[in-house]
Amino acid sequence: MTYASVLPPGSTPLEKALEQVTAFLLDLPVDMRKLWSPMECPAAHLPWLAWGLSVDIWDADWPEAVKRAAVADAIGFHRRKGTAASLRTVLDRFDPLIRIVEWFEDRDTLDPYMFRLELPLSVDSPVIYDEALVAQILRDIAAVKPVRARMVAVHKLRADAEAWLTSGALAGGISRMDAAADLHSATDPVWGTYLQTANGEPIISALGAFLEV
Repeated sequence: MTYASVLPPGSTPLEKALEQVTAFLLDLPVDMRKLWSPMECPAAHLPWLAWGLSVDIWDADWPEAVKRAAVADAIGFHRRKGTAASLRTVLDRFDPLIRIVEWFEDRDTLDPYMFRLELPLSVDSPVIYDEALVAQILRDIAAVKPVRARMVAVHKLRADAEAWLTSGALAGGISRMDAAADLHSATDPVWGTYLQTANGEPIISALGAFLEV
């Protein structure tokens, strides 16, 4: 169907084509306002709305409520992007217990503008930090961190065995059985195996994977 044009005679073929497409879209039996609403947009269209609003971080496995919240916060997030607040927003989607340690909080081990992520003990958090999850955290943080900030490591402590004390009243007195926790520091990402920038940060491909040597 061809719609009557309101463009001047000297309009280019591209302008005329865009006018026809726009007129066609306006005739669709769809409430365009709902398509642009984070709360009313059909769930199947949320990825397209996120793309239209330049949402940097998106996971198809997120619950619908998280997806809608990410879209609703798109403009505000871009205003905060590159700040510590944006890092906090991203980390909270994984685990609110992840701690950010900035260089001025640990001057002995961190150079200016460096920061470190510290993951919680497994006994404190229900999140299981496997290799895939840690890689995802690193990719998402790299996408929103301040440009001048350098992420040097992810420290991870896990308790493979919980410590407990068992006391019992026996005929001969009090007996206590101890089981010491087996705490160890998991291997940090092996930065030496990744291609790195001049600042020593791993390079991420367009597909979101770390480029290895």
